[in-house]
Amino acid sequence: MVAPASPPKDDGHAAQGGGGGDGHAAALEQLKVAPLRGRVDKQQSMRILLPDAEHWTRVKFMGVPSLVGFRYGKEHHAIVGGVVTHVADNDAQGTCGRSFEEWAMPWVQSFEVELTHEAPSAFVWNRPEDKSRRIVEIDSVFAKTATLAERESYAVAYAAYPAWKGACLIVGIAVPSREDEARAREVRDRFAHDVLPKVEVLTDKEPKEKY
Repeated sequence: MVAPASPPKDDGHAAQGGGGGDGHAAALEQLKVAPLRGRVDKQQSMRILLPDAEHWTRVKFMGVPSLVGFRYGKEHHAIVGGVVTHVADNDAQGTCGRSFEEWAMPWVQSFEVELTHEAPSAFVWNRPEDKSRRIVEIDSVFAKTATLAERESYAVAYAAYPAWKGACLIVGIAVPSREDEARAREVRDRFAHDVLPKVEVLTDKEPKEKY
């Protein structure tokens, strides 16, 4: 049995990921039980609840322009990110999800990612632009990479929100397994149940900056 424990203080410098073992297991246990508290992006455009919020560090994703990114501990025990995709009309159900799949496909192919899709879920979400209610789906997948540089598996969940006129906000969580698949899935499932349905968009116009 592993007790929940926050990761060591993050200095914010670049890191190459980390190992597994008891340190990773304890961090995942902490993410399963820690209280949720809100964090916002630099432009104050969206708010997301994070467990053990003070131990998440804001990061950029190399080569991926994003609205917001956080890592849990310097060893990347979990990663949260938000990106924006653009569509002609995001009122049609499923449009935002498809736009993200098209955006992500080159990354999936370049890293030779094998995806196993699991049962999706959905929730009612209030769009701030016009106060309308929309059905947003959460997709849960298990991803395995198989490149020479990396062989890792991740429990992943993401939701696609029709947030602004002509634009979608995609928010996701990725939890590396590191030979602890059950815990990684449990953390992923907590985000799918407790976090993604409560993402708030705080502005009625798409934020200008990407990082």
